[in-house]
Amino acid sequence: MRIEVIRVFEDAQKVSAVFADRTRFSIYQFIVNHRNQSCNVKEIAKEFSIHPNVARLHLSKLEEIGLLDSNWDHQATPGRPGRVYSLCTKALSLTFPPRRYELLSRLLLESLLSFSDAPEVVEKVGYRYGQTLSQKALNNYSNISSISPDDSAKDDLLVQILAGQGVGLTITKQDKGKMIRMTNCPFREVAIEQSSLTCRLHRAVIAGLYESVFSPTEITVLKSQSDNCTYCELALS
Repeated sequence: MRIEVIRVFEDAQKVSAVFADRTRFSIYQFIVNHRNQSCNVKEIAKEFSIHPNVARLHLSKLEEIGLLDSNWDHQATPGRPGRVYSLCTKALSLTFPPRRYELLSRLLLESLLSFSDAPEVVEKVGYRYGQTLSQKALNNYSNISSISPDDSAKDDLLVQILAGQGVGLTITKQDKGKMIRMTNCPFREVAIEQSSLTCRLHRAVIAGLYESVFSPTEITVLKSQSDNCTYCELALS
């Protein structure tokens, strides 16, 4: 136990040291919210107006503590391949004193599966939570009702709300409705093991949020990280 505690503190020190640099933290957030959750040195250097060598150093530091993975990109340009840095799928969690919230969520979901009405229950809970998140944000936008459904301001509001929940989100208009792409699932580890309830819960949160700002909608799952896709994609109609 003492060895485990020491390891947790050592990991915390490494993370604190890496994120002490504000630019480095901003780079990490940029990759989290990036459409593909991956970038090369050139992209980061351009986005943050820094020298490529500085960008490479920041990315290497993020990789050292397990927040990014990297691979050689042999298709980008002719000649020597560059490295592509992508978000690590394995989450890094540090709590003091040590807590096991992920284990708790797994056990609770497993317990719920014994009830026949579990899907309906998680949908109601998720939908209410989505409404609560939306209402808190709408309190700061007194004129939101005057914005038309086609106005990008409402889309931006949804993106901001979900970004606060750790979800990288993009919204694009389609011929019939809209498409939402989520590049980071805050429930990924649990969803992979128990997707039936976890993904249903998350979709209900999205529905509660969306319908509080727009009109009622039907959600169709196109892609899911629980199926080892790199992102989740939902069609709203």
